[in-house]
Amino acid sequence: MFMPRNLRLRNRILLAFLLTATIAQSSVPLQNPKVRQVGELLRCQCGCNYSVSSCQMQNCHFADPAREKLLTMVEAGMSEEQILASFEKEYGKVILQRPPVEGFYLVGWIMPFAGLALGGALVAFIIMRYLKRRPVPLAATGTGALNGDVSDDPELRKYRDQIEKELADLER
Repeated sequence: MFMPRNLRLRNRILLAFLLTATIAQSSVPLQNPKVRQVGELLRCQCGCNYSVSSCQMQNCHFADPAREKLLTMVEAGMSEEQILASFEKEYGKVILQRPPVEGFYLVGWIMPFAGLALGGALVAFIIMRYLKRRPVPLAATGTGALNGDVSDDPELRKYRDQIEKELADLER
């Protein structure tokens, strides 16, 4: 199928314009640095676990309206604390990127460090137990060996005499 050259050019320009308009329309609120700053403190609720500012889902059902709402709040002159309080009131504490350091949320701050400490202690305990010397059981031969006195054991005395003899030969 043959298209005139100027019609193809016109279609390409129209496509480029539409793409630019679409991209520009979705990123207008993020042009404001305060919107980006506050948006980083809010968690996107679409399931991506990114912040409202960094959610990359195209036409996100949560991030796009939240950015618009942030822009209107910033332009109305609301402070960061007021904006966060407004979102927290509407969505609960789940909207916050970082949990507050109070009440039950304090567990979220403490547990990673407690888990690391407990894991380190467990590893140290296992290593110490593994490296611990186990006593060698005494041979049940002779009466001295049963009482724990191995100096009277004739077999041990034989080896001790041999060691003494070899050491004396080495010194000469």
